[in-house]
Amino acid sequence: MMKWKRFKRERISLNYTVMLLPHSQKKPIHFKTPVWTFGLIFLGILALSGTCLFFAGSRHQLKEVQSEKEQLEREWILLAVEKEMADEENESLRQAREQQEQELKQLEERTRDTIRELEELVERENQIRQELGLDPSASEDSSEDEEGSETDSVRTADTEIPLGAESSISHTERTMSFLAIQKELSNLQNSLSQMSGQYDGYLNTIEEKKEAEAAEIARREAVRRTVVTSALQFVGNPYVYGGNDPHTGADCSGFTRYILSHYGGVYLNRTAASQSSQGRAVSADEARPGDLVFYSSGGHVNHVAIYIGDGRVVHASNERTGITTSDMYYRTPSKIINVLGD
Repeated sequence: MMKWKRFKRERISLNYTVMLLPHSQKKPIHFKTPVWTFGLIFLGILALSGTCLFFAGSRHQLKEVQSEKEQLEREWILLAVEKEMADEENESLRQAREQQEQELKQLEERTRDTIRELEELVERENQIRQELGLDPSASEDSSEDEEGSETDSVRTADTEIPLGAESSISHTERTMSFLAIQKELSNLQNSLSQMSGQYDGYLNTIEEKKEAEAAEIARREAVRRTVVTSALQFVGNPYVYGGNDPHTGADCSGFTRYILSHYGGVYLNRTAASQSSQGRAVSADEARPGDLVFYSSGGHVNHVAIYIGDGRVVHASNERTGITTSDMYYRTPSKIINVLGD
């Protein structure tokens, strides 16, 4: 017990001398304080200093976050305006294409009507030719009529009968009927010629439209090949979070945005989630090179890649692998989007 008191007096308590007035003639103040009291005071000062530093750092970070938030809000407004303009342009293109398709359908209907009218005209012409005796069976009858008219007589069996008034009237009626039919045939032939010219014009117009459509399809396929080829040339370049240029480094959405805008002529939003709302959704069987493949985690789109064909994609993967190619099903795709508009 004596040893503990002595230890407490000598080790646990510390002696302090404080001179309140250094130039005073008074004696300095002496006092003792336990070690734990000193420790608590020291810890309190340390905690207070740490708290001050923490709040100062937090305030600085809060200002930076607020500044970044304001900048993102400005960018979001600009992106919304650009998206609205892009949507209006896409709507105009869609309406123009629908109008072209409607005109082509009308032209095809006119062509079918023209073909049907031509067939009717040909059939009518054949009927008139038969009535005129242009076929072998009718030609014999017409030759006999011509002989009778030249000799002014009609031969039946072995007897020749002179033509009278009735035969003259019959001959005149046949002649007038022949002239009327011949005139109708001429009109029908003229109509047939006109309809044939219209039909040829329709065929030329259809061929021109088909050639234009084939040229447009070839151009869009060339755009898709250019997108894939251009994307593959950046394989091996680094992944940089927030990067927009694959020459120096880009993240997944920055990579797709750069490729599609520079080589596909398509404006894309900045993030993968916002890009997934653009374009037209297609199935995996309908996917073509140049389409965008999106991946999700927890129900939210968090990654995007460019489909290059044969079940593979090119994308800015992560900081370890950079821009690389992968099997399309290295993760389960959440959706596939055609943003090229064909």
